[in-house]
Amino acid sequence: MNNSKSKLRFSGKKTGVSITLPIGWHQESNENTNCATDIYYQSLGAPYSPCITVKIIEIPEAEYHQNNYQELSEILLAEQAQSSYSQTLEILEQRIENIDQHSARIDIFKMIDEETKIPVTQYQVTIQLATSVCGIVAVMKTEDQDFYLPVFNEALRSLKLTPN
Repeated sequence: MNNSKSKLRFSGKKTGVSITLPIGWHQESNENTNCATDIYYQSLGAPYSPCITVKIIEIPEAEYHQNNYQELSEILLAEQAQSSYSQTLEILEQRIENIDQHSARIDIFKMIDEETKIPVTQYQVTIQLATSVCGIVAVMKTEDQDFYLPVFNEALRSLKLTPN
């Protein structure tokens, strides 16, 4: 069996979202946030070593509508532009698709990290759920994007969104 094809199925301890990633990735739950969060990473410590953060953001009933995921995408893009050294993002791709039978938006963009001045590529996904939005953010150094973007695309197709 070819090791480069070996995958592991992770089940989100906090989010209930399961994802398939190549062997060598690890899972960590973040207790310090006010929403359910699971983090997947390849190696700890290195700045911008690839990681994927999955969050479930509950939407108050009065604010719930079918396009919460689109709103969240716009808010996240605006926040990222604020934290970019140049205050601008270079949008590489934006698309709407269905993920596990839920409406989803994918934004892929490049920016320069304000603190480290490292060019990074961010892969951001928002998925509309019944009472919440699932937000997924994957970050990598721009120099590594050709390797990791296919990994993130494949991981996205593997998602199973199980409501908690």
